[in-house]
Amino acid sequence: MPRTLAAATLAAAMGFAPSAQAQYLIVGNDAKVAFTDGKPVLSPPGKDTVSVVDIRDRAKPRIIVNLSLENSVFGPPTNLAITPDGKLALVANSIDVVKDGDTLKSVPDNKLFVIDLTTSPPAVVATIQTGKQPSGMAINRAGNLALVANRADNSVSVLSISGKTVAAVGTVALAPADAPSQQPSAVAITPDGKRALVAKATANKVALLDIERVSVQRPDHCRRQARPGQSRRQCRGRRRSGEHGGGHRHDARSAA
Repeated sequence: MPRTLAAATLAAAMGFAPSAQAQYLIVGNDAKVAFTDGKPVLSPPGKDTVSVVDIRDRAKPRIIVNLSLENSVFGPPTNLAITPDGKLALVANSIDVVKDGDTLKSVPDNKLFVIDLTTSPPAVVATIQTGKQPSGMAINRAGNLALVANRADNSVSVLSISGKTVAAVGTVALAPADAPSQQPSAVAITPDGKRALVAKATANKVALLDIERVSVQRPDHCRRQARPGQSRRQCRGRRRSGEHGGGHRHDARSAA
């Protein structure tokens, strides 16, 4: 298989900026992982890129820039996002590849890159630390809040967005620190911006979060009947714990 096909290409996030600006598609290209007979084959890091594609002319998409950024096939398409105003892109790197003796192994990463789409060409303006293995991301319609599901951390990172400034303002724990991994893998924010749902792959549950500005609370625990994605929910009682950060309240409430 040609290398261009073997390297994992991650599709992405689409953003529609005002008419005077480009309309962008963000594509992550993971060069660390190829697949042979359905099995992943690891390569040393350092060759990943994120492509910014101008899609104003649908018949003639044009790559504006290829940014040298680590990213992972194990997270998309939900670990890339563009803000509603089309000015910023967020790209989380879920997995890194490191040496393990004479071999390579994959380990959780914790980086999220902020790309300014208004510059020419677009450029990385910040790197944010999240929890381990950021694998799901959602930005609210107001464009001032992003939530990141950390698959290896049983947590959700809360990010505030103000203009071109993105900051980690807190963490919502989805399980006790000593609990087995529940692999929160995807997050979605309701259209009114008041709640979010976090899919927990190995727990077969969905966590229901309350949102107040950039304050996030977890009032309920919901049982899922399928893998991450759409699901019916059964929500039950509350037990409260909390964490504070960045001047905002982040109360996590979970089922007993």
